Amino acid sequence: MNLMAKRPLALKYTTFYDQLPTEWQTYFESCTVIEKQEALKLLATVLKDYGFAKIIEALTIASEHGHPSVESIKQVFYQLLNGRGIRQNIQPKKTIPNMPEAVRGLAHYDQLLKGADLN
Repeated sequence: MNLMAKRPLALKYTTFYDQLPTEWQTYFESCTVIEKQEALKLLATVLKDYGFAKIIEALTIASEHGHPSVESIKQVFYQLLNGRGIRQNIQPKKTIPNMPEAVRGLAHYDQLLKGADLN
């Protein structure tokens, strides 16, 4: 598996990929090359001593809020192994003010140039 980590683009064409659980195949499809390398190294480490059950559970839990990093999968995995589990969300005693939704992109800069003579 460490050899596959060196050539992650060839992963999809290996028999190992075909044997992966669908959760991991789906995860690898949305990974960057560097994420694939790191995830393969994690799998190589974990699968030496443990089966797929816990690492699939860790991936599922880490994916609840979108595409997880390899570090977050690793953290959830070790939490599951050590019996600490996943922490519940805190309930603050004071109310938290509503924040405006953050807008990404450069479109808001276009507002500054409207009506400006750029010549």
